[in-house]
Amino acid sequence: MTPRGNATRTKLVDTTIRLVGELGYAKTTTRAIAQAAGVAEGTLYRHFPDKATLFAEAVLRQNQHVVDWIDTLPARAGTATVKANLTDCLTHLATLRADILPLELAILTDPELARVAPPPGALPGPPGRLAEYLRAEQKLGRLRADADPDHGAVVLLALLFGMAMNPPPAPDQKALPALPGIADTIDIILKGLAPTPN
Repeated sequence: MTPRGNATRTKLVDTTIRLVGELGYAKTTTRAIAQAAGVAEGTLYRHFPDKATLFAEAVLRQNQHVVDWIDTLPARAGTATVKANLTDCLTHLATLRADILPLELAILTDPELARVAPPPGALPGPPGRLAEYLRAEQKLGRLRADADPDHGAVVLLALLFGMAMNPPPAPDQKALPALPGIADTIDIILKGLAPTPN
């Protein structure tokens, strides 16, 4: 991508972050984003295939430190225990909940967002990294061979957001939030994913 293209993409994401903060996800349309960014709506679609991809990039940009940590997750396969790695992963991902939960609600109510689904084996962003990690652990024999890593990642994220009904941490809070029972819940799930003895 050209420097001008990168600048336009950055401007679109920055504008999305600002408008979502002012209007919420439901009222932030692609037309409003393009207009506020000073570009044609078609330009927005040259940079992002759909509204969901743009919104997801905006959320992830605001939480780059978490994304950077999650990018290292697949390399953690075979280290520590699966339970420790998944507990650490979901604890890090819990810091995203203040931004992700409103996006999830918007996806449920916005037809343009709801119809976008990644193809099998192509989960984007942190869910994709979590699926890669599960796939790597599967190859090492530390997870059931017949378990679907993409489905497992979605189930683990659903678990996280189901447990994350506590208020999000304050923006200046440095410590990772404590989710009561997350390690115990991971343990329950892993008993269903563990290899069966021969």
